[in-house]
Amino acid sequence: MYKDIITYELAAGVAEEHLLEVAQDIIDNWMKKLPGFISWEIHNGDDGKHTDIVCWTSKVDAKNAEKEMMKIPNAGAWFACYKEGSIHSAAMKSIKKFENA
Repeated sequence: MYKDIITYELAAGVAEEHLLEVAQDIIDNWMKKLPGFISWEIHNGDDGKHTDIVCWTSKVDAKNAEKEMMKIPNAGAWFACYKEGSIHSAAMKSIKKFENA
């Protein structure tokens, strides 16, 4: 499994509820249709910053999705949620997941 980790701050005046509505629209109208998409988690921290964890079956699927980002329906509403200059990303490949069996 491959994970994109994105940290950011919300733009001034953007409520978390609005972010979640826009994210649901992105999921329903774009991400669910992408090959290799597994899940998208949105987290908020005590510092007011947010972290998204997007899981893909492979790095190739994640990179292909990046190439398609400009085709996202209503992309302007999504990008408007983020404070300019606050987006940072990292990628990780899962090597082992420990679970309480």
